Amino acid sequence: MTKLLIAVAAAMVIATPAIAQSDVRAIPVPIPPAGTDVNKIVCERQDELGSRLKGKKVCMTVEQWTQYRAENREKTERLQQSAGTRSGG
Repeated sequence: MTKLLIAVAAAMVIATPAIAQSDVRAIPVPIPPAGTDVNKIVCERQDELGSRLKGKKVCMTVEQWTQYRAENREKTERLQQSAGTRSGG
């Protein structure tokens, strides 16, 4: 019985990266519409993970927001790709 449970657990661990890779979707970086002032300051409220009340107001230019989102997207993609290539070792 325990051998069966170990085999099932091992199969699930091995299959997890394959399942995770199938859900990878590219998140497009919003490009500001033509005629948008890239130096315009835009403020967004960024919530703190795990809290509905805490958060902070972050202000950047449109160009900075575009660069910030592109960098975050690239980091996320690299992490997702590296997670799928790690050996179970």
